[in-house]
Amino acid sequence: MYKELEGLVLETSGDARAKTAASEAGKASRLPETKVETHFAEGMVGNFHLQKPRTWMDFFVSVLGHSFVVALLILLPLLYTQAINMPQFEKTLLVAPPPPPPPPPPPAPVHVIEQPPKSFFTAGKLFAPKFIPRQIAQVKEEAPPPEPASSGVDGGVPGGVPGGQLGGVLGGILGGSGKATPPPPKPAAHKGPYRVGGNVQAPKLIERVQPVYPPLARQARIQGDVVIESVIDMQGRVTQMKVVSGSPLLVQAAEQALEQWRYQPTLLNGQPVAVDMLVTLHFTLGQNS
Repeated sequence: MYKELEGLVLETSGDARAKTAASEAGKASRLPETKVETHFAEGMVGNFHLQKPRTWMDFFVSVLGHSFVVALLILLPLLYTQAINMPQFEKTLLVAPPPPPPPPPPPAPVHVIEQPPKSFFTAGKLFAPKFIPRQIAQVKEEAPPPEPASSGVDGGVPGGVPGGQLGGVLGGILGGSGKATPPPPKPAAHKGPYRVGGNVQAPKLIERVQPVYPPLARQARIQGDVVIESVIDMQGRVTQMKVVSGSPLLVQAAEQALEQWRYQPTLLNGQPVAVDMLVTLHFTLGQNS
């Protein structure tokens, strides 16, 4: 295309030169027209020489620009999307339904005013009624139940019991069941010995055996008291012993002597009882007690 234009321009230029050379003789008549054509042809040739051919860089820039515009049109709706307002959405879903309307109030109770019956007796005076009713209600009183037929035997007394003894029982009560009242049960026996004190007195010692002074305690010059908690049974014998205090060298001799002691049994309500008491044995160098 460029070559054709170039040939056209050259041809035009050649024609112009030929015309210029041929018309040199008649410059007066044809000079203005030749100058106009020459200037037009030169302008056309100059314009064609100023335009540059397009390169690959222009094509790349054009494609890049179009791609940017298309990508911008696609991305804009994605960047500015209309999202759901989650707080408002949650509030809308979690709103409780309105409470039911309160029940209507119950109807007001109807107060019935009871008029007291008119009395025809006032202060012992009798008044005539204002009107006489056509029907008068009759009140029927129920008859009392018949008394059971009395049964008994000849010679019995009123108020006796069937099957009783004629003439009664000595010490019996009229209308009684006929069976003697059993005696009250005896109080339950006390389990275990009574502790000496208060109404329980200590038993009286009637037989005493002197303890033998241990030789080892005598050599060690040990003396003192041995206290033993003892149980004396209803026969006055020592059945149980428990050492409360005392030297270990003197305890065995004290228990052997106490086991042989005899007491007069303690009486409680006239009955012998076992008692629990403390017995003290004295050990003194030179004498035993």
